[in-house]
Amino acid sequence: MRRVAYQFGLPERTVAAIDERYLEHWAERRKRSVLRQMGVDEIYLGPKQKFVTVVSNLATGEPLWFGVGRSQETLDGFFRTLSTQQRKQIEAACVDMYEAFRLSIEANAPLCDIIYDKFHVMSLANDAVAEVRRAEFFRQGGPMREIIKGKHWLLLTRWINLTSSQRGMLNDLLGLNRRLLKAYWLKESLARLWDYVYPGNMLNYLDRWINQLRWQRLRPMEKLANTLSKHLPGILNYCKHKVPLGVVEAVNGNTKALLRRGRGYRNLNYLLLKAQCLAVTKTAFITFQSAA
Repeated sequence: MRRVAYQFGLPERTVAAIDERYLEHWAERRKRSVLRQMGVDEIYLGPKQKFVTVVSNLATGEPLWFGVGRSQETLDGFFRTLSTQQRKQIEAACVDMYEAFRLSIEANAPLCDIIYDKFHVMSLANDAVAEVRRAEFFRQGGPMREIIKGKHWLLLTRWINLTSSQRGMLNDLLGLNRRLLKAYWLKESLARLWDYVYPGNMLNYLDRWINQLRWQRLRPMEKLANTLSKHLPGILNYCKHKVPLGVVEAVNGNTKALLRRGRGYRNLNYLLLKAQCLAVTKTAFITFQSAA
């Protein structure tokens, strides 16, 4: 933006206003897809602006709406932009386990099934493994801390993503403590939950996973199991609606990249238009490549 303003001898504010008007015209001419599967998440902008709620279309992979805050009233503002018919057409919503989002969706789109995001669940599992690590190593004193120092990332990385040398390092680390070994493999096996097609099979697998916690004295993993049990319907709904789970994180990643590139945006509507243009352009480019 600064480079363009310097090239044409215009203030940056003027160039931004021209760009925003162009994007608004582009958005008006676009044909919108019917919203059937939506994703809801938040982005942290800093201590001043706090959070922005992001609503995305999982089918097209583009953001639909930005709202300041992450309360139930914030998400209610998105549903007020939809007609009654459009709300009834929403079949599924991929969200994290934040209670405000669930309440808003149930109040405004009662026909929509809530699906809890796999990446959020696995993030909770990583937090549980980290807590076990702190209990078994970090809180035991200096010598034990030195053993685990600089190796935390190994415990947070999926086994399939490690190289052979990294797997050897992880095996050596897990061989030092049985509880940490059990917590890590419980985390790894939990990811298989989303491989099941039928709710009954998924439920049986989760029951077997929880039964492995007996007599292990792994409080963080037990807390995770209780959380999963409380949110069981939203986990099982994935068998009914095979939503693309990575889209929400991809939309957030693109939006954060725009924020870093633009050093922040004061106008959320302008940010939304830029993010939509980025998503649509990439989608069109991928489609062109596939057709070629």
